[in-house]
Amino acid sequence: MTATARDPRLDALRGFALAGILLVNIQSFLSGASNPMGYLPAAAGWADRAAYFVTAAFVVGKFMPLFGMLFGAGFALLYDKLAAASDEPRAAYRRRLLFLLVFGLLHGGLLYFGDITHTYAIAGFMLLRYVGHDAANLGRATARWWLAAVVWTLVLSMLAEVTPGPTAGVAGDDWTAELTESVAFNAAASVALGYAAQWPLRFEMFLWQAQANLLGLPMVIALMLTGMLAERAGWLRDPAAPAWDNARRIGLAIGLPCGLVYGAWSLINSEVTDNLMMPGAMMLLQTASLTLSFAYAVMILRHAPSWLVGVLAPAGRMPLTNYLLQSLAMGLLLTGWGLALGDALSYWQLSALALAIFTVQVLLSRWWLARRAQGPLEALWRAWTAGSGRRAPPPQ
Repeated sequence: MTATARDPRLDALRGFALAGILLVNIQSFLSGASNPMGYLPAAAGWADRAAYFVTAAFVVGKFMPLFGMLFGAGFALLYDKLAAASDEPRAAYRRRLLFLLVFGLLHGGLLYFGDITHTYAIAGFMLLRYVGHDAANLGRATARWWLAAVVWTLVLSMLAEVTPGPTAGVAGDDWTAELTESVAFNAAASVALGYAAQWPLRFEMFLWQAQANLLGLPMVIALMLTGMLAERAGWLRDPAAPAWDNARRIGLAIGLPCGLVYGAWSLINSEVTDNLMMPGAMMLLQTASLTLSFAYAVMILRHAPSWLVGVLAPAGRMPLTNYLLQSLAMGLLLTGWGLALGDALSYWQLSALALAIFTVQVLLSRWWLARRAQGPLEALWRAWTAGSGRRAPPPQ
C-alpha cells in the first residue's frame, strides 16, 4: 500500500461506527433524553427489552469512541499530506477544524440536538499541540490525558451521588418528575409540531447537550490522542502489532463485563423515572465499558473478512455526509415535519429502522463513490481546508 493510498479497513471501521451511532441516536432523536439510548415504557414487550439490553451493553458509548480514535488517526495521516500540500499546514488544519465546528453548530442547532462534531472540532485544536511529538512523547501525553479523563470521570460520578439534579431549588423527586415530564413533552411535541413550531424546543435541547458534551472533553481528547498514537507508532500499518493484542484484552477484560453489568442495570431500570437517577457506580461502569470499543477496532482491523470490509468501507469514506443524512432521515421519518412515525414505532422497530437507514446509506455511498472521489460534504471540506494554499491536499 502506498503512502497516499486509503486503508479500506479504516474506512470499514468508520462505517461500522456510523451504524452503531445511528442505533443510539434514533432512540433519543425525538425526546432529547438525558440518556442517549432512551427509555422503555412499563408495558414494553420482550423484543423491546432485548433490543434495549443489547443497546445498553454493546452499543451506547462504544461507537463514539471509535470515531474519536479514528479522528486522531486521521489527523496524523492528514497532517503530513497538508504539510506537503500547503505552506502553512497548521493554518490549513485550523481551517479544517473551523469548518467542522461550524457544521456541528448548524447541524446541532437546526437538525439534531445530539451533534458531536462540534465537540470533536474543539478537541481537535488540542491535537495541534502534539503534531511534532514522536511516538514515545506522544505515548506519554496520551497516558496523561487518560489519567485526567479517569480522574474527571470519578469526580463527575461523585457529584452525581450528592447532587439531586441540575435545576436549582428543585430536589430529588421533584427534579425527577420534572425531567420525566420534559422527556415525554419533547417527544410528543417533536411528533406533533412542524419544523418551525418545534425548532425553539429542539434548539434548547442542543444548548443543553452542548454543555454536557463539554464535560466529556478530556475523554474525547484522550481517545483522539490514542488514535494519533496508533498511527505514529505504526500500529495501523501492522495488524500483527502487539498493541492490538493488548487492546483486545482490555476490551474483553474491562469493557465487556462492565457493559454487561450496565446493560443488566439499564434493563431493570429502563423506565424513565428509574433510569434518570443513575448511581455514580453505574456511571463509572458505563464509562469503563467504552473500552469495549478497543475490541471492536481489533475485530474490524484484524479479523473482518474482505467482503465485510468491502460492504462497510464506502459508507466510511464519506462519514460527514452520512452523518448528516442520518439526521435528515430521522427527521423525515420520525418528526412532525416528516412522516411523524415516531409515535408508531416501538424500541426494537426503531432499532430495525436504524439498520435499514444504514443499509440504504451503504448502497448510496457505493453508488456515489463509483462516480466521485469523495462524498459531497467531504469534497467541500477539502476545498475549504485548502483555502489559499497553493495546492489542495489529496482526498481524505
